[in-house]
Amino acid sequence: MIAVPLRPTPAKADDQPVVALRSGRVRGRYTNGVASFKRVPYAANPFTAANRFQAPRPVAQWRGIRDATTSGPPPPQPSRDPQPVLFGGPDDLTLNIWTPNLSDNALPVMVWIPGGAFVRGDASESAYDGTHFAANGIVVVTMNYRVGVDGFMAIEGVPANRGLLDQIAALEWVRDNIAAFGGDATNVTLFGQSAGAESAAILLASPKTEGLFTRVIMQSPPMQAMTSADATRLAAVFANGLGVAPTVDGIAGVPLDRLIDAGTNLATVIKDRATWGKLSLGGTAFLPVIDGDVLDAAPIDMLARGPKPDVPVIVGSTDQEARIYLVPGGAIDRISQQAIDQFIEDLMLPADTLDIYRADPANDTLGDLFAALQSDYTFRMPALRIAELRSSNRQTWHYNFSWRSPAFGGRLGAAHFVDVPFSFDTLSSDQAKDFVGTNPPASLAEAMHGAWAAFATTGDPGWAAYDVAARTTKRFDATSSVVADPEQATRGLWRDVAF
Repeated sequence: MIAVPLRPTPAKADDQPVVALRSGRVRGRYTNGVASFKRVPYAANPFTAANRFQAPRPVAQWRGIRDATTSGPPPPQPSRDPQPVLFGGPDDLTLNIWTPNLSDNALPVMVWIPGGAFVRGDASESAYDGTHFAANGIVVVTMNYRVGVDGFMAIEGVPANRGLLDQIAALEWVRDNIAAFGGDATNVTLFGQSAGAESAAILLASPKTEGLFTRVIMQSPPMQAMTSADATRLAAVFANGLGVAPTVDGIAGVPLDRLIDAGTNLATVIKDRATWGKLSLGGTAFLPVIDGDVLDAAPIDMLARGPKPDVPVIVGSTDQEARIYLVPGGAIDRISQQAIDQFIEDLMLPADTLDIYRADPANDTLGDLFAALQSDYTFRMPALRIAELRSSNRQTWHYNFSWRSPAFGGRLGAAHFVDVPFSFDTLSSDQAKDFVGTNPPASLAEAMHGAWAAFATTGDPGWAAYDVAARTTKRFDATSSVVADPEQATRGLWRDVAF
């Protein structure tokens, strides 16, 4: 691991710093030498009548000093708890910022896009606290963006992919304002996990983001999108279920709590394999739309063109991604052979697929076997495909997160999201405890967080770049190591699968 020097800050712990932005002044707070600013708007409230379902619009300037010492709500989305259905609420599109030194003007910057299947996303979740990156001399920004119906449903007469447009607006805000927090707008690392990682991949491929970031980290990127035709058809089904027209006026007239509830139910509708085909395998009803503007092709096909070849990339996944969806509710114990056979048939995988996966001792039960297949389809093979596509520039690094969490009676394993508290070094956060259990290895957080910080600072995470000959991969575990071609047994099975 490349050592990252700590940068001192001259601040006092009881100071409440004030920063002047283009839109007005904000007051943050110092905690243990790190200044944080919460709920800073980068675009106007998108839930007003004038702004609803539109591309993000500039935030109005304000007078006086805006309090930025506490977090605000995320955009409306379903709660993770059974009740209430609605979480968050209408607000400006906002950012959280952590900085070690407001008086600097050349600190590297990291901008985080939260995941959540394009249905959820909260920049203020405790696992995303940027304090430890700031202690490494990095300015950290976490963003909120519209999700679900308001962010990604295709509605006639308004822009598609509004959530992605929000992300672009946030990056433009960083370009224009981050110097006020000590950051260097020409040294920005974009990083995200799950839907946030797919978003980062799309933004890497998009010509709309030239000059907005210099490096990218993608943790567990699914690479799924909807055709415009499917998105329009889904919007019609959604609106019909609400008894309204699939228009701005029709959908905007539905109260937010009812809209969120209907969006949650739509995930069940799209599971109908006969009607929705491969879309039924994705687990979410909201995806980026191939609209001819933000996306002019499937995300993986956009990346295949080789956009921004000088942008270094880290991309990887956890070893057992799908266990996060199958273990907590016990679904892993209810998987049938028929479900596995149908999955293999739907994806037209080779005849020897089951034999190869069963050869792995970890795939002991039907549930384990299905989890491995689903993990590879949804996250692991898309991550590997990205590494392969970007490997020729010698500025792409691949990793696997292999540490098996003891959570849920030791069954959670190296599941989706388990790596996030290690990359942020937030193992003690309330959110992390449910995923990493008790006494997670601090050495793993030091290794992964240190690699991310080194990459953002120097452009090198500390292991050999990926190429299709050696396929060098960093394995993050209780004892981390570098391995060659860890997907050798299975990657060929997915060669002809379109992501």
